[in-house]
Amino acid sequence: MPICTTCTRWLPYLYTVYQSAYNLRLDQCPNCHSFADPYVEHDELTLLIDLLLLKRAVYRHLLYNRGSGPRREDGTIGKDSDEQHRITNGRELSRWRLVLRLASTLTFVDAFIRWSYLSVRPASSELEKSLIISPWAIETISGFATIFFGCCIETIAFHAGVVFACYSVLRALNLRFWRSQSDIRKEFRFSLIPLTLFYSSFTKLFFLFLLTIWRPSRSPLEKDGNIPVSMPFNFDILSVINFMTDNNLDREWIVRNVMGGMSAGFGLRVILDINPLFTTVIILFGWMTKTFVSRLISGWIGSNVATAEAWLASSIP
Repeated sequence: MPICTTCTRWLPYLYTVYQSAYNLRLDQCPNCHSFADPYVEHDELTLLIDLLLLKRAVYRHLLYNRGSGPRREDGTIGKDSDEQHRITNGRELSRWRLVLRLASTLTFVDAFIRWSYLSVRPASSELEKSLIISPWAIETISGFATIFFGCCIETIAFHAGVVFACYSVLRALNLRFWRSQSDIRKEFRFSLIPLTLFYSSFTKLFFLFLLTIWRPSRSPLEKDGNIPVSMPFNFDILSVINFMTDNNLDREWIVRNVMGGMSAGFGLRVILDINPLFTTVIILFGWMTKTFVSRLISGWIGSNVATAEAWLASSIP
């Protein structure tokens, strides 16, 4: 059942259609008296921009209201009861299909970003120079495929850790009592967790993709294979300024882990409706699971020590 994107109150419908599908009127929420879901009239680009900006309303629209039927001019719901019943039963399956589509697409993008980041190194031989010139060489494709499968394994590990942590936290909070507290909690399904995580990763992948286009003046891989990820504990102003230079600051690590963790925690708060402390614990447990798996596969991913360390540096929070 759709909800109001402002106050999360259950609603029978979000908008009314007159004559044609393009002639519609947004309905007001009887609880907060605002439009139930303004995103019904917005295009995909607006949804994407608001998703990058981590707006709570767009999460509620995509997770709960997407595909909801309208009310017709004569006061009836757009679909008959039997069809509505079939849609309700098949909504969970459709949600998992959407999760798989987003997983394949976003994991491929993440693999490309990591591959472009790990492949930035000076060519030491004519063979390496020829591989750089020919991106369709067997070695290049094999390296990308290895990174792609590594990203798939990491993604599965992170999502499995987050789902298990969510189940444990909700079990500790008494799941039945927790569901009865609000309308949005009654609509909670475990399929919403991976879907929310993938929606939250749009912000992280967008900035990571920009970093692949506008790289810092000096790549971290060119610094003897060492990736500086430790934060400064000396708060001297000169030390802080020196730390913010391209040679010391790993922007890719910050975007992937800090910004990615914050956006994932924000998305989980939308569907779980719990204290931010619990979502922080959930994300940390997912990070720990991903870190453990990353250490196991780093030797298989990296063809040399420097590449393996770079993979771990981008994977480990």
